[in-house]
Amino acid sequence: MKTLKYFFAFIFVALVSLNTTFATNTDNEDEITKLRASVENADKWSTYADAAERCIELKTNLSEAYVWLETAIQMAPNARNYELKGDYLKLNGAKDMAVEAYRQAILKGLNDDTFDIQNVQKKLLKLTR
Repeated sequence: MKTLKYFFAFIFVALVSLNTTFATNTDNEDEITKLRASVENADKWSTYADAAERCIELKTNLSEAYVWLETAIQMAPNARNYELKGDYLKLNGAKDMAVEAYRQAILKGLNDDTFDIQNVQKKLLKLTR
C-alpha cells in the first residue's frame, strides 16, 4: 500500500513538472511570435535591438536574434547595439569576438552620455579573466 502511494505521488509530481515545462515553452513561442511581428515592418533600429535583446535574455531563437542584431547595427552602429552583440557572442561561446564587440561598445559609448560604460567594462573584465 505504501509503495502504491509513492507511485501515485511520483506520477503526480511528474505530470505537474511536465505541464509547467510545456506552459513555459508555449509562453516563449507566443513571445517570439510577437517579436517577429514587431520587427516585420520596423523602421527603427531600437525595435530590432529590443527583439534581439529579449531573445538573448530568453536564450531562445538565437539565430533570428543575430539577424535582428546585425540589422540594428547596420541601421545604427551605436554602443548599445555593440554591447548586445557582445552579449550574444558570449552566450554562444565566441569569447574573442565578444571581447571585440564589447570594446566597440566602449569606444562608441565615449560619445554617448547616457550609455553605461562601466557595465560593459565589467562584462569585458569578467570575460577576459
